Amino acid sequence: MTAVPNSESENLHIIIAGAGRVGHRTARVLRDQGHDAYLIDKEPDTVENARQALQSTVIEGDATDPNVLAQADPERADVLAALTETGATNFAICAVVKHLTDDIRTVARIERPDQLDEEGKFFDRVVYPERAGAKSAVNQILAGDTRVFEDVTSDLDVLEIQVAPEAPVAGKKLGAAQLPDQSHVVFDVTNDELPEPGTELVPGHRYLIAAAPGVTRETRRQMVG
Repeated sequence: MTAVPNSESENLHIIIAGAGRVGHRTARVLRDQGHDAYLIDKEPDTVENARQALQSTVIEGDATDPNVLAQADPERADVLAALTETGATNFAICAVVKHLTDDIRTVARIERPDQLDEEGKFFDRVVYPERAGAKSAVNQILAGDTRVFEDVTSDLDVLEIQVAPEAPVAGKKLGAAQLPDQSHVVFDVTNDELPEPGTELVPGHRYLIAAAPGVTRETRRQMVG
């Protein structure tokens, strides 16, 4: 199984196969957190919609074709997420990219439990069931110290973030921390208590934060550096 990249300390290069509803929304959340997402889809209309809506590279073509995958520079990528609507296609995409390079994590959207790759030969993590959608995909892709909660409205993301020792807010009182106006620390997970303005943001502690999608990137930067 491929090693998990440190998603908290660097911007990741992520390839998303499938620019439909799940792939599109996954790319948006990743972009808001400061990561680079390359999308691949074979449907011209889907590709055009993604290009207009996202500040991301969108490649038109079949992601099971090694020549198409090569356009997304998989040897430089940290993660490939196969998020098309067909589990078998996602399995094939992961198999192709593993043939091109071993130094990449793979996430596959599956339809049924019998599609699980228990030995981790072709994909490292799965998105299942379908209702989990984009935020589940983000959590499996990042696999780090920031978790995006499921079933939150499109106007608000709820994140669970562990404060890094080098973070701008580390050791500061909550009232003095320079978090974006549209983000709020709502719970201290480590101490199991509601924070107050005088609560110290302790390195290594985890906190629940409610943030507007447009400020999640800056919120994460303040919490993890």
